[in-house]
Amino acid sequence: MPSLAPTDLPDLDYVDADGHIVEPPFGLQDYASAEFRDRVYHLEIDDDGEEWVVIGDARMAANVFTLTAAGGFSEEEKLASHKGELKFSEMTGGCWNVGARLSDMDRDRISESVLYPTLFLSFQSQHPMDLVVAQCQAYNDWLTDHVAESGGRLHGVAVLPQRDPEAAAAEIRRVAGRPGIVGVQVRPNPVVDWKPLNDPVYDPLWRAASEAGLPVGFHPLMSADLPGAVQGLRLGKLGTSAIPVQDEDDMAVDNIFFTQMIGNPVDMMNTLTFLVAGGVLTRFPDLRVAFLETNGGWIVPWLERMDHTAKEFPWDVPWLKEEPSAIFRRQCWISFDADESTLAFTASSPLVGADRIIWATDYPHPDAKIPGCTAELARALSPLPLDQQRLIAGGNARTLYGI
Repeated sequence: MPSLAPTDLPDLDYVDADGHIVEPPFGLQDYASAEFRDRVYHLEIDDDGEEWVVIGDARMAANVFTLTAAGGFSEEEKLASHKGELKFSEMTGGCWNVGARLSDMDRDRISESVLYPTLFLSFQSQHPMDLVVAQCQAYNDWLTDHVAESGGRLHGVAVLPQRDPEAAAAEIRRVAGRPGIVGVQVRPNPVVDWKPLNDPVYDPLWRAASEAGLPVGFHPLMSADLPGAVQGLRLGKLGTSAIPVQDEDDMAVDNIFFTQMIGNPVDMMNTLTFLVAGGVLTRFPDLRVAFLETNGGWIVPWLERMDHTAKEFPWDVPWLKEEPSAIFRRQCWISFDADESTLAFTASSPLVGADRIIWATDYPHPDAKIPGCTAELARALSPLPLDQQRLIAGGNARTLYGI
């Protein structure tokens, strides 16, 4: 089907609920205290011209991260990136340049975008907590200044030292109320010794976010660095025909397909279930949460299954005084990719509804379709009445993030 030109798009307010920053190779050190300035994220270039991403004692070849900036690349460019043939410092465009990003948004008539991290989705398990806290603070301070350059079109989501819920709560309180910071990002992983997310150990985080009025965006990652599906199901080491047993200390992954295809939705379904049916959202009725980058077509059968199971086995969830789907509809949002065929069906379901759906570009990651994402969204929305199209295109994101 031919793509719609921007001038042919329906006259909707398009708000990207889950875009990404690729953390810039230079500049974040300026936001760190003297104690941590040499240890927070930065780029080093050796005598041979090779680039290295450095955090603490970890030193990683920077060219592997160029794929995170491959939105809009040709297939040949993506392959070159996958092979490590591109330089990380030369990834420009909207990765970390405000003007270039706004220009790309204009091409698709996207009015505003909410920015989640990229590299900082994964760094916490490998470093001592004092460095993790310092890194989160430096990034969040840089992010505050970064989005301030956009004239109100870019909004930042703060990263948290998630392995320590008390430290995470302190960081929420530190950034709360800042112009441009509209939420906090949490991985959908049982990070504290595999304790499920309804365990009281996580309550300081939920309480702080609720009191600050900042929504929690659950964003997955296909990584074995934290407890979760990739680590627990041994998805990270599939390079041979036999599935090996992955040592718990070996956090590397050798594939994207299986870790993302299986790991992301399993982690998200687990998280949603423990928050909704596990009592977290009942304990914190003002907490707003979003489930991101896992597609959205699974949510209707999952909520239907939760409602059914809660009726069949109520003694296991005695704190539930209403159906799980009712809790979801009060406090949760689910994100769709722009081209998902189940979007209109989900919007029409009484278990979800059009007012619980947001959409995302994932720009500038490799699956981002810039230009073209709003044209895809317009086609997915076309079976719905105009008021529902307006909610999904932008209104719901504005409600969720308070923008």
